[in-house]
Amino acid sequence: MLNDLRLAGKHEIVVPRAAAVHDDTAAEVLIKHLFAQPSDKIPGIDYAVGYKPADGPTGGDILDVFPFDNGSVGFSMADISGKGVRAAVHAALIKYAIRAYVSAEQTAEMVLRSLNRLFRENNAFEKADAFASVFVGVVDSERRMMTYASGGHEPVILICPGSPARVLAPTAPLVGVFGDQHASFGQAVAALEPGCTLVATTDGVTEAQRNGELYGMERLTDFVERHASEPVEMQVKLLMTDVSAYCYGKPQDDIAILAARIQ
Repeated sequence: MLNDLRLAGKHEIVVPRAAAVHDDTAAEVLIKHLFAQPSDKIPGIDYAVGYKPADGPTGGDILDVFPFDNGSVGFSMADISGKGVRAAVHAALIKYAIRAYVSAEQTAEMVLRSLNRLFRENNAFEKADAFASVFVGVVDSERRMMTYASGGHEPVILICPGSPARVLAPTAPLVGVFGDQHASFGQAVAALEPGCTLVATTDGVTEAQRNGELYGMERLTDFVERHASEPVEMQVKLLMTDVSAYCYGKPQDDIAILAARIQ
């Protein structure tokens, strides 16, 4: 199943002509392409995404869904430190590096290790200390299983028909913090069946505040369970509305939501 892991369809990266572009404009262009999704439906998967930056049109969160020619599907989500153009550039680096690594048949664990090395090298070049939380999952549609790795990212929720929600905890540290000698990068496998739904968010959801009280993981899990039967588009819309209402429409951090259901 790992053979022929080439990205399905044509994915064109459009580079603006060189010009005197303001930082905000450059960031908006980056954000537009960061959140561009395949225009065709993905066989066997229904998915929906939602994104709300906390401050203006730019942000440091990404989410991505990318099908491969062999029928497998990759999911990724990341929360990058910082704001503005620099965060958007780092987000682009992570998004397309993940696609390249998975296409090169790296396992989820190997993807995080490669990202960690790339991010640290980039930090050394920029003389910066950027880091990111990253979730990477690859669904094998024939075997109905997902191999995933989570580098310090918010726990991802998996809910299947007739079962309580399962929380997929991190399997590795944040990307860009530890050197290659750090031995705690790992991965895990989740069995899937028709109707199973994956809900991933960034910490803009769980850390949304009302009068000093966080929205929290317990509230999120309860929300996902109560709306498990809704179409994924409605799940994302309702969750975004609920979180926005909870923090009075003033999120403290970018909010990114991905819901994907196995058909």
